[in-house]
Amino acid sequence: MHGPAAPIHTDEVVKWDKSPSPREGEFSIFPGRLRKKISAPHGCTTYNGEGSQWMERAREARIMAETQSSDEVPDMEEREGKSGRCMAGAPNVAAPTREPFLVVTLDGAKARLLVGLAAFVSWTNLLICFEGLLRDTVIYGGGVVRDPFFVAACVLAATGLIAAALWPGPRKRVAEEGEGRPRRWRRFLAAAAVLGAACAVGGVALSALATSNGPGMWLLATVLGAGAGCFIAVFTLAWGSVVAVFDMREILVALCAALCVQWVPFVAVGFMGAVAKGALAGVLPLLSWWCLRGFGDELSEIVSAVAIRPASTMRPTVPAGADVGSDHVTARLSGALFCFAFTVEFVWTCNVVMTSEPLDEGLFWLVYVCVLGAAILVMGVILGLMERWRAYRMELFYRAAFALAVMGSVALPLSYHHLFFSYAVVYVAYALISATMWILAWAVVFMRKLAPRRVIGCVFGLQFLALPCGFAAAKLMQWYAAGHIGAELLPYVGFAAVTVLVVAYVFVLPERTLLLLSPRLLKLSHESLDDRCRDVAAAFGLTEREYEIFMLLARGRDVGYIEKTLFISRNTVNTHRKNLYRKLGIHTQQELLSLIEDSLS
Repeated sequence: MHGPAAPIHTDEVVKWDKSPSPREGEFSIFPGRLRKKISAPHGCTTYNGEGSQWMERAREARIMAETQSSDEVPDMEEREGKSGRCMAGAPNVAAPTREPFLVVTLDGAKARLLVGLAAFVSWTNLLICFEGLLRDTVIYGGGVVRDPFFVAACVLAATGLIAAALWPGPRKRVAEEGEGRPRRWRRFLAAAAVLGAACAVGGVALSALATSNGPGMWLLATVLGAGAGCFIAVFTLAWGSVVAVFDMREILVALCAALCVQWVPFVAVGFMGAVAKGALAGVLPLLSWWCLRGFGDELSEIVSAVAIRPASTMRPTVPAGADVGSDHVTARLSGALFCFAFTVEFVWTCNVVMTSEPLDEGLFWLVYVCVLGAAILVMGVILGLMERWRAYRMELFYRAAFALAVMGSVALPLSYHHLFFSYAVVYVAYALISATMWILAWAVVFMRKLAPRRVIGCVFGLQFLALPCGFAAAKLMQWYAAGHIGAELLPYVGFAAVTVLVVAYVFVLPERTLLLLSPRLLKLSHESLDDRCRDVAAAFGLTEREYEIFMLLARGRDVGYIEKTLFISRNTVNTHRKNLYRKLGIHTQQELLSLIEDSLS
């Protein structure tokens, strides 16, 4: 028989513990699915057995903490934190603080990411937008140089990105290359930056000197666009690899800031002359390269490793010989974003080619001020909700992009009389879609453990392919409407655009798939998810087979995928799934993801 229990000490320190089993002198419990480690007071005997006095005392201590006044301990969420803290009622102890969910401070790496990525995406959009650096005064819409440059750049960028996604990578001579590969990669990035800057400056000069729409002008603009497309493909892969390395909580604010700041140069472009436009076109690629270069050998090693590693090594561990098959989520994501980009470019071009009068160039700066303000507002609200809910809610970006794209499509019939409104809305939709692409692509890399170049190449390759397709569809509509009144066709065009968006949102990439892709973890890294799955499996007594299924379910896999991966029947998968759900006290896969989220500190 044990002696009488010692009195409960109110100054016991409560800390988070990620170890799978209790250690000497301490024990673990899961109150509300959150495991805590409570250190025993000095000189007090502890017991690890279930129903021990220590377990009872911990329960009483927790109840005491939860019954304190709301001023001292407002709620369980505010008592949770990354670092250790004292229980309520402890003497001379500071009030508990809650660590921010999103990191808003900028260090050197995040500052380089913000400036470099903003410079790259801004440069790209300045060249492909109608009101950007390549606008001329020869024809309606200013497309003598811009149109062939835009088509060639997008086609070459799409080809390069898709080829990078499909390329299996070198299998030999990896060990023989030594330090040569990182050096060659840095030189390759520098050469690509110089090529992009030269082609952009040449395009600006050509648009300033253009006097007619001849075949020579078209051919030269196409060549310059092809060179710019090569730069776009290389730097999209490079920045995608950099973004994939970071913890999304660390860089989400910086990433959204970069995708907002990209619109700042657009405000000033309308007031620039040819020389200033050429300088801007040449400086932005070099600035992006300089920021990318600041990541040093890390980027070279990461990109080199990704390029030579088979895709299967980036996935969760599966039994030898298992056929993991293709990743359908990447295909769904790429298909949905293709539809979004196609629709936005289609509506965008229809605003230019199917209206009676172009938008006054004196209003361009005001359009981009509205776009900048709307992008900051929408992304700020989403980030604020994520901070308030302390959850990674990337589906909010997807919803916002869908809503703005639908609004832009519906506003198309108004362009005959309210062109400014239609212009501004479709540009805001494009800004949100751009942010959604980067964030969802990162989520696929993290959750599926795929090579970044495969996901980035597929997603952005189809995006750049969708842009000229949407442009061609609008031009075809312009040709068809040559003998008709454009205003009569615009409602049908808007209806078709909305139909494409709805099909993408409901059938191609429904939000249900998106929620399974994002468990909204508090610690977004490969190691934290794997470690937490092991902790939960050990704490709840899952068998080895249940643990394997648990790991796959935590990464959003369905029953069919698990059946093929583990070489077991569907009934066996369902049986193990029901057993582990029963042990965890849950009923759905979404509750499983929430369990992992809630139990992370």
